[in-house]
Amino acid sequence: MSILPFLCKKRRRQGENLPLVQKKEVFFMKKVLAWGLALMMAGSLVGCSQSDSGSTSAAATEGGSEAASVSADAASGDVFTLGLIAPLSGSSAVSGQILQNATEMAVNEINEAGGINGEIQINLVPVDDEGVPANSVTAMQRLVEQDQVNAVIGSQPSSCTMANMEITQAAKIPQITPASSNPGVTESGNPFIYQMTATDELHMRNVMQYMAEENGAKTFAILYESSDFGTGGYRIAGELCGEFGLEMVANEVYNAGDTDFSVALSNMQSANPDFLIFWGYHTEVAMICNQMVQYGIDLPVIGQGYNSPELTNLGGAAVNGIMISTAFDAANPDEKVQEFDQKYTELYGGGYDQNAPQSYDAVYVIKDAVERCIADGKDWTDGETLNSYISSTNWDGVTGVTTFDETGRMDKELLIIQIEDGEHVIIKG
Repeated sequence: MSILPFLCKKRRRQGENLPLVQKKEVFFMKKVLAWGLALMMAGSLVGCSQSDSGSTSAAATEGGSEAASVSADAASGDVFTLGLIAPLSGSSAVSGQILQNATEMAVNEINEAGGINGEIQINLVPVDDEGVPANSVTAMQRLVEQDQVNAVIGSQPSSCTMANMEITQAAKIPQITPASSNPGVTESGNPFIYQMTATDELHMRNVMQYMAEENGAKTFAILYESSDFGTGGYRIAGELCGEFGLEMVANEVYNAGDTDFSVALSNMQSANPDFLIFWGYHTEVAMICNQMVQYGIDLPVIGQGYNSPELTNLGGAAVNGIMISTAFDAANPDEKVQEFDQKYTELYGGGYDQNAPQSYDAVYVIKDAVERCIADGKDWTDGETLNSYISSTNWDGVTGVTTFDETGRMDKELLIIQIEDGEHVIIKG
């Protein structure tokens, strides 16, 4: 199975199988037009507004009829409004687009099959937060107050999710993050937040257990990004290493956007560790691997955060041998995994990371919760009720069986993959 080295553009034609997108302004105007049409039919309205050119707006009239239909559907519970927050622009736009692609794929599948419970269409409302916490707060406020979502998927960075999830909690709206791995997300005590991705603690346990028990390692050095993600990984490494009989002999930190890692690499090499842990993202990790080759540093590398389709694009042969802890990989021969991989590749050209199937499964977890609500005669439009059904999920999806503990944290068996000649090979799991 190919490592999926690059993200291709969607090959879907304009308008083909796209989810509904509801915007408040349009919805309001359409309601006004619908009311106007009703009054005209009653004989109370005798005139029509004109466009700037002086001609009657036929499109507006049609929109009024459509709005009346949408409004009626919503009132009868035939529309489920699902918000999506992701970095659709900025430095993390590639990852954000992957989230949107996978979410759309699931939404389209469900809608084309008749909707949730065969009758409820999903209205997907994607909003860009650029991976910036302040923007994520604004985006969530829009989804809750303007779009009146029933549930939210996102965001990607833990810092964004931790910034915006108080809004969904206050509004009693369930939120599932397919990508935010900081344990603090669910340790917060927020009953309306769920992690569809393994926490950093689970990933670090996976890394240390594999290196200690399978490879006999005793010492390590860690190189981590100065973000919440990176510093969290460093903290967890220090807390867990003794449990596996490991000693941290060096630690180095870098900033996102750095290009020279010579000092950090030299310091870690001097400590003579058995292996290196990298806790950061693909852009810098690709450069770090190239500089390791340049400086003749030959040490096993393992970590998390850089399982991206761009890693081999940027790193080339230098990333061969690097290991990654992950909850999902297309190298898995499981039938569901292969079906997902084939469909995603057909629609979007391939090039995705573990967050794609996690986003995809998140949609189906919500669908399953709504259907169980209906089966029990409960009101799925009530946020607390829907949340109680999400909390008790036992969904068998692309990423395996999803259950949540009492905090909303997902627990799964994790994989370790290794890049060999530009391809992913599962070496554990």
